[in-house]
Amino acid sequence: MSNRKYIKSLLLGMSVMMTILIAIQIYLTVYVLKHNEMLPRILSCTALILDIIILAVFFVSSRINADVDSMAYIDVTGINNKLAYQNHLIRLNNADDTFLVGVIMFDLNNLKRVNDTLGHEMGDRYIESFSAILAGVQNERISAYRIGGDEFCVILEKTNAVEIHQILDSLERKINVYNEKNNIKISYAKGYEISTREHYYLMEELTKRADSRMYENKRLMKGKRLDGRRLNV
Repeated sequence: MSNRKYIKSLLLGMSVMMTILIAIQIYLTVYVLKHNEMLPRILSCTALILDIIILAVFFVSSRINADVDSMAYIDVTGINNKLAYQNHLIRLNNADDTFLVGVIMFDLNNLKRVNDTLGHEMGDRYIESFSAILAGVQNERISAYRIGGDEFCVILEKTNAVEIHQILDSLERKINVYNEKNNIKISYAKGYEISTREHYYLMEELTKRADSRMYENKRLMKGKRLDGRRLNV
């Protein structure tokens, strides 16, 4: 069991124990109050208050732990990270099938040139800008991830080619709007694959085929321009 799971289980167990202790304490407090004995009454009420405070601390700790746990799956750019991506792949691999699961792979162009000519801070901003735009495609069936330095992935469930093209078209429009307002133009290669009844793939093959198509697209994009200058992709 991982440390995170162990801590969560421990907090849950202690919270249950404290709840039981508070119930017992309430019963004892009522009993003491009925017998109208001052010192036991004070001690019992004090103990009850302390129990409630301790229980509240445990609940707050549990909430903090849950927040820390969720942060473990968020990239510094604000999008889901590689760990979240790997967990999603595991969940889909353990599902009954991968029918109508789609994968879109993205790779940013020109990141090295941005870093070399404008500095790593601008390179980070380049990545963050694309991450923010890509995150906008997400819903209950669609999840976006940063899986490498300049590599991204979108996993879609219960999807089809029409929806994927709609997402790609929408993303391109948003990128164009961004590029019109910013000196550093976002450029990216993309490739996708879908698991269907005619062409059924497990997740490993599905991601490989999407990745292969993305690199094919990247080769076709060599010579793209960034900020008015010819750059190597």
